[in-house]
Amino acid sequence: MRQQTPGKIFLADERGLIESDRFRRFSTFNFGPWARPHKGPFGRLYGFNEETLAGQHAVAFTVAEASHVLIIPVTGAVALAVDGAPEVTTEVEQLQVLTLPAGSVLTVKNPYAEELVIFLHLWLLADAPVSTGCTQQAEFRFDAAPGQLQPVTPVPAGPSLPFAVHLGRFAGREEAVYKLHGPDSSFFAFVLAGAFEVEGRLMHEKDGLALWQVSEVELEALSNNAVIIVLGLQNRAMA
Repeated sequence: MRQQTPGKIFLADERGLIESDRFRRFSTFNFGPWARPHKGPFGRLYGFNEETLAGQHAVAFTVAEASHVLIIPVTGAVALAVDGAPEVTTEVEQLQVLTLPAGSVLTVKNPYAEELVIFLHLWLLADAPVSTGCTQQAEFRFDAAPGQLQPVTPVPAGPSLPFAVHLGRFAGREEAVYKLHGPDSSFFAFVLAGAFEVEGRLMHEKDGLALWQVSEVELEALSNNAVIIVLGLQNRAMA
């Protein structure tokens, strides 16, 4: 009998909810004004949010500690600006990685007049103080590698990032194996659509799963057009 890998599941219906008539945010971890016991960060990953913005609305986030912020549009596009710098537009099937100093203000805007946009924003602590912000973009196509976890690599290549991002769309019963880089790495997965079994855990849409003390992770799609995001995380260096 296979020994189960240590882990923790974050159920979709236990996510935090903050909303107004202009936005709605679901948070897997404690974020902003929403905080609950047992919803603290997983290593360097301290924010995993799904946000809906109304047309022409913007939200601003102040960066408390030097961080890598990942923006992944699910529908439409978003316009990003940091501390008043020119906007950068990020669209569906693109990933924007912003490496930001403490005290920066990131503004995310819906550029459309009426349509809603949905995007993910992920927050990871940087290892060292960041003096100057930078941004990198990656593109991917789900139809380019069906049934596989495809790496999403930002360009231009900047300083080495302490995480790796993979995304995949799978048909029912398709399988994949994710190999971590080494013993100082951990694993986080989030189901965007459908259902999966990941290392013996059943995951439904918008569930998250953290695993540690693991060298490789097996996953199987349990529905058609199932979509998953995987993060391989380097454990944060101790001061």
